[in-house]
This record gives sequence, structure tokens and C-alpha cells, in this order.
Amino acid sequence: MSRPITDGVRKVLVVDDDADWREFLRLCLEDLGYEAIEAADGQEALDWLERGRYGVMLLDLNMPGMSGLEVAERMPRNGSPRIVFLTSAAAQDVGSALMSGPHYYLPKGASRDQLSLLLQSLEA
Repeated sequence: MSRPITDGVRKVLVVDDDADWREFLRLCLEDLGYEAIEAADGQEALDWLERGRYGVMLLDLNMPGMSGLEVAERMPRNGSPRIVFLTSAAAQDVGSALMSGPHYYLPKGASRDQLSLLLQSLEA
């Protein structure tokens, strides 16, 4: 069963400890017509999730403190966004995170076009 990205507003939560990467993603998302909210760590991401609804969360898997997998495990299940793990780790190292739920994977360094294609597929 597919679900729309958001109720009228396409909001994406970008969670990464690398400020430059977050900014790059935010600019790409805005250029693609999405509203992007940035979180620098796992706790900030959980705080944003309590305050609003997001269709997609772009989530770094390896962050200091709380990992992306821990964030995914602690998220509220009701109305939670689709999770796309963005990481520089090899695909085989992302396997356990992907098996923890219906999550998606995009390697860090992916192009704007690859990001756009993934987001479009999540809207279908």
C-alpha cells in the first residue's frame, strides 16, 4: 500500500552530522520542490518528528551519539516518514539497517538526479 509523501506539503527531514552535506541536500530538495528541515543529530531528528509530519527522512546511518539505526528504532510508528539511509558505508554494510523495516538506501555522493528519482518512486 503506497502512501503520499505528505498531506499537501512535501516535507523532508534531513538528518546528518555533516553540515555541508545537509546544506547540499537541502538546496537540492528545495530545487526539486520539497520543503527541507535539517537536523544535526539523532536526538534533534526525534524532536522534529514529535513536532511535525514528514513524508521522507534522509537519515545518515553513522553519526556520533545516536546512530541512524537507533533513530529509526526510536521513531514513533504512527505517521512516521519513509526512511532513506544516506551513508558512505558500502551497500553490504547497510544490510542490517535495511532489514529492520521497509527502508531505502542511497549512497552519499549520489547525484541530484538520483535523489530526485528515489523521491519520485516514494511518491508513487
